[in-house]
Amino acid sequence: MNRAKKEAAGKFAPELNILFRDTPEKLRPLAEEAAEALSALLRELAAMEDKAFAQYTRLCRQGRVIEFRDGERREFTDIQAWKEENKARFAAFLDPHCTQKLISQRRGCLHAAHFPSSFSCLNAGCELAVTAKSGTRAVIWLTPDGGSVSFDLSNPDVRYLVEGMKCRGHGAVTHSFFEKFRFTLKREGEDWRLDEVFVSPLHSDRWRRDFYF
Repeated sequence: MNRAKKEAAGKFAPELNILFRDTPEKLRPLAEEAAEALSALLRELAAMEDKAFAQYTRLCRQGRVIEFRDGERREFTDIQAWKEENKARFAAFLDPHCTQKLISQRRGCLHAAHFPSSFSCLNAGCELAVTAKSGTRAVIWLTPDGGSVSFDLSNPDVRYLVEGMKCRGHGAVTHSFFEKFRFTLKREGEDWRLDEVFVSPLHSDRWRRDFYF
């Protein structure tokens, strides 16, 4: 999670609401840098997850999905092959932003299990709380705002999924988030890297380690 990625994402991203917990004043610039780097990464991940879920839905409904990547046409007709391809894609995206510890303890890189992505709360409304007691480690809590959120129908994949829900009798207009996250980041050189990820139901504190991030 480097500065260039953070700045590129920040050009179009809503302003973050960052709270500092038990963080000395002198460490707050570093803590803020960690939070902004994480948010930039998670916004990209959210877009990937929603895209992957839409493609998976197309595959299930239509029996095939066609993609063009790096000038190459690829067609998928087998659901299991599609799932394995997506595990590899998400791992390739996330690995450069993770410590070797997280990668070695990972049991599989499983994403896009539901729609919309939990991390799209960064565009809909959330709170980032940061604790940093040294310049090399930060703990960040990501908590979505409560209540209903309108679907972003400017996104064609979102429109496709929402229209599909409506065709099946679901009056899809809004949705709500049901998870919150806790991330431990370590600073390695000039970059902040994910070291541990925990997840909990939104309205409780039953944290569990996410070994599939």
